Amino acid sequence: MLLRRFMPLLLPGLLLVQCAPAGMVAESPAPAAARIQKEPELVVTSQAQLSAALKDWIACARNPVHFRLAAPQKGNWRQFSGEALWGEYARRCSVTYVEETGQVSLGLEYRDYVRLRAALHDSAFRATLSKAEEHVLKQVETRTLALLKPGMSDFDKLLAVHDYLVQHGRYDAGAGGNVADLLDGGSGSCEAYSAAMCVMLEFAGIPARFVTGDADGPHAWNMVKLGKTWYHVDATWDDPVLSNSGTQVVSHSYFCCTDAEMSQTHRWNRAAYPVCNGTGCYYYRSRGLYFTSFAAYWRAAMAAWRRGEARFEGYLTAYGSSETFRAALQQYVSDDTPSRISWTGPETASGPVILTFGS
Repeated sequence: MLLRRFMPLLLPGLLLVQCAPAGMVAESPAPAAARIQKEPELVVTSQAQLSAALKDWIACARNPVHFRLAAPQKGNWRQFSGEALWGEYARRCSVTYVEETGQVSLGLEYRDYVRLRAALHDSAFRATLSKAEEHVLKQVETRTLALLKPGMSDFDKLLAVHDYLVQHGRYDAGAGGNVADLLDGGSGSCEAYSAAMCVMLEFAGIPARFVTGDADGPHAWNMVKLGKTWYHVDATWDDPVLSNSGTQVVSHSYFCCTDAEMSQTHRWNRAAYPVCNGTGCYYYRSRGLYFTSFAAYWRAAMAAWRRGEARFEGYLTAYGSSETFRAALQQYVSDDTPSRISWTGPETASGPVILTFGS
């Protein structure tokens, strides 16, 4: 919701609009040389033009952002300054609009991943980071480097970062949403998982976007580009706990999903993000862990157990329900199988099932 706030001694036609919740961003005075050099003013004629320009501005964490609306667009200025434009990158934004000239100024309170990501590519900007931000960025570099191995594909790099965040982090809806909350504090909200993935993947050379939407409430996750194809990745929802043992395990239910697969549980503004329609990198299909019968799933699980593995994870189209799966287990359990088996399954008739073996 946009709230109008009129200030005294304003020039005619000047309207100050503040996006709620308010969040003005303080700036240091620009050096004299910077004041002399004036960049050409962008005259915006379409949403697509502004989105392209914003991508470049966001990459270097420019703040504030200035542009001017062409005459036909002046009446639509709210569409060119609303949360749909900046919500992926900022938590809050103050908007100044000059009605007579069509000039728009956005003061952005960036999500921390935007500033950290920009600092990876610009040493001059990195010098402006606070000590706390620089500490977090070094944590990102150190931890990501430890995950990367020679010869890794982008898929392998993405998998390593995903699994690290799930294993290292603990989801807490009431915790902070910054990268530091997850990497230093060990817990964070969905925003913290998504922000950390953006920066770590940027360091690994893999394009990633921070997605805002809804999944049983306001939620954040990522879109990641492998090759020429975009995929959904939700590390937060891949961070489950086994209900019968309380043991934290890594799931890959939301690793490289398509729009169709993701839309079963998530909602987002599709017009603001690229299409995700590739199926080749979905974790279970790409690893040969996609099963259409319980018998095939069980054979693969027992082969893993005999190799000494403590758990098995696979996608089962014939899961049915918890009761159906339990009945199938009872038919196959024998003296030659694990004496104790616990599992976590989907809330739907098909999906990933994780077995944990005990003695």
